[in-house]
Amino acid sequence: MRELAIEIGVRALLFGVFVFTEFLDPFQRVIQPEEIWLYKNPLVQSDNIPTRLMFLPSRALVSRHSTWRASCTASLRAGGGRAGGSVPPSCLCTVP
Repeated sequence: MRELAIEIGVRALLFGVFVFTEFLDPFQRVIQPEEIWLYKNPLVQSDNIPTRLMFLPSRALVSRHSTWRASCTASLRAGGGRAGGSVPPSCLCTVP
């Protein structure tokens, strides 16, 4: 019951902060003379973003996960269940 009261209190506090900051005046940024060169660079018309490189880590994780799952199910089929068989220590499906 105490955890519920803490959760409700934290959420009410965060909602209050949100409402307070929502009605503040917008922030007007003043660009200093030393920073003007940053904004004078021309826009590039041909933006080519290589999306193949963005998804390489996720592909590696998916392939590693499927390899882990295959080895885990293969060890279970070979009799490596909880009954004293030989299961790789990385196989979480047999943890007691």
